[in-house]
Amino acid sequence: MSDPVPSAPITLVLPDGQSIERVRLYEREQLDSGLWMYRIGVPLWQTAVGGGVEPAEYSTWVTAEQLRPLPSIDLGSIPSHPRTPAATAPARWMWRLDGRTHGRPAMVHAEGCTAATERAHPLGTMQALDVLARPGTTACTACDAAETLLPILAHGQTDEGEPAQNETST
Repeated sequence: MSDPVPSAPITLVLPDGQSIERVRLYEREQLDSGLWMYRIGVPLWQTAVGGGVEPAEYSTWVTAEQLRPLPSIDLGSIPSHPRTPAATAPARWMWRLDGRTHGRPAMVHAEGCTAATERAHPLGTMQALDVLARPGTTACTACDAAETLLPILAHGQTDEGEPAQNETST
């Protein structure tokens, strides 16, 4: 009987240098950073309902550094999910500004954010940064706005929020 999920045996290297042979490799996925991660299943025992033990599998993600291929095992059938340039970064970022309503501050959202209201209007990246620099405007944390825009806005600022001084002297 064939395995319904494609997998292959592989060796897992533990932090102390020991290895476990024949764990199962199920898939590999490339992160936005370019790093490849590998989903493996490690055979273990678990406590059974009503007492005793039964076989189980612990699933986790590891990097290539924690794995060693077994000789003569073909890993070509393992599903692979590479990132494509289109999937990692949009061609142009678009933002939406929700104005102040019912005592809530104005908020910048990423295009398509479900937390934005119908009243939100589109902004380019520079406009969004300008709006966020004004007191009383926040960036949405339910979408990519805070994670993307706030580090850009903070770049070049000191701890006190003042612009950093040029450290070179003439």
